[in-house]
Amino acid sequence: MNTSALEDIQKALNAIRGDIEREDAETKLAALELIMGTSQSVVAMARKLTTPKVKTRTVIVPKEKVIKAEPRQRNVSKKDFEPRSLEPIKPKRPLPNQRVGDE
Repeated sequence: MNTSALEDIQKALNAIRGDIEREDAETKLAALELIMGTSQSVVAMARKLTTPKVKTRTVIVPKEKVIKAEPRQRNVSKKDFEPRSLEPIKPKRPLPNQRVGDE
């Protein structure tokens, strides 16, 4: 709202105040009720303009279906039961592109 609009409102309120001072108490109360009603509607409109608009959506989330499967058994061969040797394993030489300081 610009300043000229505020000045116009102030002039109108001053004019109303001057007219009310010459009237009796009942007229003053009636004028006050009118002014308060107008003020309340202006405040309600301002609140409505300043409240953020929130959109709500209903989202359907599918349920997960639990499937109970039998535990898988590992295929056991005779090789798994054979004793392994306790001899150390010789390391292999690195590949040519992995050798360091070997020129």
